[in-house]
Amino acid sequence: MTTVERPAAADRSGPVTRGVIGSWQLRKEDDRLLRGDGRFTDDVEPAHVLHMAVGRCPYPHARIVRIDTSAAEQLEGVKHVLTGADVRAATEPLGVLRPVPGAPRLPYYALAQDVATHEGQPVVSVVATSRHVAEDALELVDVEYEPLPHVVDVLAALEPGAPVLHPDVLDSNLLAANSDGSGDPEARIREADVVVEGRFRINRVTALPMETRAVVAEWRPGARELTVHTSTQVPHLIRKQLAESLRLQESDIRAVASDVGGGFGLKLGVFPEDVLACLHAMALRRPVKWTEDRAEHFRNSTHARESVHDYRIAADAEGRILAMTDVYATDIGGWNSPFGSAQLSSVVLNGPYRVTDGYAERRVTLTNKTPIGAYRGYGQPEVNFAYERLMDTLARRLDLDPVELRAKNMLTPAELPWKNPTGAVYDSGDYEKCLRMAAEAIGWDAHRGTPRTPRADGRIRGIGFSSFVERTGYASARFLARRGSQFGAHESVTLRANRSGGIDVWTGVSTMGQSAETAFAQVVSEVFGIGYDAVKVHAGDTSASPLNTGAFASRTMIAASGALKEAAEELAAKTLRLAAWRLESDPELLEIAGPVVRRRDDASVSVTLAEVFGTAITGQGIPPGEEPGLEATSHFEPADAAYSFGTAAALVAVDPGTGEFEIERFVMVHDAGTVVNPTVVDGQVRGALAQGFGAALTEELRYDAETGQLVNGSMVDYFPPTAADLPPIELLHTEVPSPVTPFGIRGVGEVGTIPPGAAVANAICDALADFGVELDTLPITPEAVWRALSGRSDGQGFDEELTPTRENLPDGGVGY
Repeated sequence: MTTVERPAAADRSGPVTRGVIGSWQLRKEDDRLLRGDGRFTDDVEPAHVLHMAVGRCPYPHARIVRIDTSAAEQLEGVKHVLTGADVRAATEPLGVLRPVPGAPRLPYYALAQDVATHEGQPVVSVVATSRHVAEDALELVDVEYEPLPHVVDVLAALEPGAPVLHPDVLDSNLLAANSDGSGDPEARIREADVVVEGRFRINRVTALPMETRAVVAEWRPGARELTVHTSTQVPHLIRKQLAESLRLQESDIRAVASDVGGGFGLKLGVFPEDVLACLHAMALRRPVKWTEDRAEHFRNSTHARESVHDYRIAADAEGRILAMTDVYATDIGGWNSPFGSAQLSSVVLNGPYRVTDGYAERRVTLTNKTPIGAYRGYGQPEVNFAYERLMDTLARRLDLDPVELRAKNMLTPAELPWKNPTGAVYDSGDYEKCLRMAAEAIGWDAHRGTPRTPRADGRIRGIGFSSFVERTGYASARFLARRGSQFGAHESVTLRANRSGGIDVWTGVSTMGQSAETAFAQVVSEVFGIGYDAVKVHAGDTSASPLNTGAFASRTMIAASGALKEAAEELAAKTLRLAAWRLESDPELLEIAGPVVRRRDDASVSVTLAEVFGTAITGQGIPPGEEPGLEATSHFEPADAAYSFGTAAALVAVDPGTGEFEIERFVMVHDAGTVVNPTVVDGQVRGALAQGFGAALTEELRYDAETGQLVNGSMVDYFPPTAADLPPIELLHTEVPSPVTPFGIRGVGEVGTIPPGAAVANAICDALADFGVELDTLPITPEAVWRALSGRSDGQGFDEELTPTRENLPDGGVGY
């Protein structure tokens, strides 16, 4: 992968003065990880540890008639067996951290009760002296199943007569429906000179982190202490959910996530295996360990993305957008997972475009498949594919330049902040600048003036664009409360001075590749004035960190930077007061400069931080009125969500005979506000782009309609891209500070997943415009292009019957 850096000049107005923020710094995490000294959950090996294996339902939908575990219990080395009845007696159902508004509660236990609703759902668990023995014991468990009718297609699941997954709670597979909007889009559609519409099918994928899920549970009954090492993005939320499910007090539980080998949204909340390992450990009074194998990962870790969008854009004859609407069915699988259905397709309904009349309707649908959860982007890549494909369709319909059509409809910096039809408040930005930069970098003007003719190799070139906004972080705790979310919008940190002259930072945010340790240390160094190397970040242990939310939704730096700033300022103020007493000076005349506190006008008058910190810690020699100790804890909630933005452009070459295509260049112009560490930001964007290309071009989890089985649940036939598969990538950045976050920071972790699908599809359609090719389904494969060329598309047409009006749509009662 080739990367060309072209950063724009940054606007550093505000509190950034020392230059640590915005500079390249060696990552804190790299030394231990490159040496192989990382401590992942599977590295935790307590004395006398036992190992767990889980037996899973082989059917997509089945009644559990009988379970006989007697033969398994007699196998040498087997220590404990749990069935659904045991789990029901000992626990509460697994909690949902982000409920779907208006949805009834589905009682989801760690082991299936009477009915299993998807292939891979846990049915029985065994603990033995080794994983091998536990797996052998599972072969001896006799489970009698009664297969039930199943449905694996999200639209078929909503049809009358479809088998209902939870008939005791629902009379259909519609878990809930939510709508929100403003203006009168139906009237604008009737008035429009042109309406473009389409049905867009988004593929089911998995996050596929390098480290699969894992848990090690250890119970000390005398101390009533359950220590749970787990691969998670949210240690404090894991602690909360385990306490509720296991009927313990939170103070009885310590959750630890030292190093996490990738999360991407998949590792949010408690999974059944976490509860099972704890139950076994508490029963046996010995540590119990389970590490997910890759076959389990494909069938039981949450999937993502799958949805069908019926999208419309209405415009006048000059291309001014009058209305946008999106009615979409999102597949949630057999149960509502801890984070469940993506909502951000509704939040960023209209992307960067000026739309006052619009609405989104989300239909959360149950199918007999693995539950859906969060994944990088969480609804934003899906809706971007729909509206950006239609923007090019609209341009062709009106014979307009697609770049100029986008520019005409983009919000301008003077119009921001601006509330979109579903209530999202875009904070600031220069959307058109990113579009123009992408068009210039990809060579759009030259391409636009070149005839669309095959090259010597028979291929035709095309260029496609995808412009976007991305919500990063959450608006407020009040916003979350209205939706029943079981977490806050704030982040918390504790800063503590040590006798060596350094500062320890304690955070509940786990380290999962997002460089939080590095960025946190840079903020502390910037604000306090201490050297970057003197700041050490301790992450992911609930017993040592203040209560917090965790790492997801591109929110970590948005919230944590404010907490770090406040705590560092408090610590610095006291440090200056203590140093002033010692130097017989005024605190206003002093400054912290690396390892010392010195007079601004005379650097020879100084005292080391180690001396000041030691004085504070012992309380010996502190001035009257000061308390011993030198630490600060801060909790910070941003004023609102911050919206990143940008435009991507793809240059492709397509063979019109076979449908084969190559992405020759890919330009990504992106704005994440004030950049804390440029290298980290580039890495985050590149990594997200890799996952974005995978979901757009090669990855798809396919279920057989007749059997309900996942047909490609292995690394042999699921195709994430390798480094060799990625196109040449050019990254360009603008830097518009957000007015709603400390330092002007916006989130950056998910942005690269959003534009690849639409940009590549638009480029292919541009190349094949003379053939009338339109692509509406992900992933985009050569076969899909060939089918479109030959008129053999296997996609379904636009069906008005499946697009309800706002009046007859069941509404969860809460907007976005």
